[in-house]
Amino acid sequence: MNTRTIKTAFVAASLAGLCLAAPVLAGNSPAPGHSSAFGRSLAAWDDLYFRWTFGNITIAPDANGNAVVNGVVLLPLPNAPGDGTPASLDVTLNNGQPFTLPLWFLAGTSYTDGTPPDPVVDVNVFKTLDITFKVDGVTVVNSANVMNYYSESAFTPPIPLEIFNIDSIIWFESIAITHTPLPPGTHTLTLDAVNTQALPPNFGGGFANFHNTWNITVTR
Repeated sequence: MNTRTIKTAFVAASLAGLCLAAPVLAGNSPAPGHSSAFGRSLAAWDDLYFRWTFGNITIAPDANGNAVVNGVVLLPLPNAPGDGTPASLDVTLNNGQPFTLPLWFLAGTSYTDGTPPDPVVDVNVFKTLDITFKVDGVTVVNSANVMNYYSESAFTPPIPLEIFNIDSIIWFESIAITHTPLPPGTHTLTLDAVNTQALPPNFGGGFANFHNTWNITVTR
């Protein structure tokens, strides 16, 4: 696997997120993303999620196998290659558990061979995403409100990676959500997302296309 493949895989992970000041249930509009909830800001949830995803921190799983921090589930991701192939995942949540879920992100890296560190990608790549995220068929995130769910930050300290000529992960840009608990029963989350502006060459160029489904069971 070369560096470009690795960087493209960061996007293919399409990764908490939207920090809600009020409950969000199917059929309601989400509160602005640039608030805080469950004790963390938008960027802080993203930082935690990515450190966990990239193995920088370990979080003990609950009885359902989910990573949980302060009662908030870091919702896992389907194994999606990012080429438009649909992917799905079954997840069980306990009654009363909120969750956080990155939807689409980029992660910049530094290098060991003298290559300059990745610059932050133009925010227009995120502003022009063709994205729809639904909870039980109700649209929560789309192209009209996507920047309400945007966050970017440097990793301090960086996340060590040390793969080929990559030294560490140094920043992220992300579209993500954090959701208040869903009622007991079964629920479906769907994500359809692709960038309309080609990615920079250090991210493999081209487009990252996702059609992901989460089948959620909330226990009583």
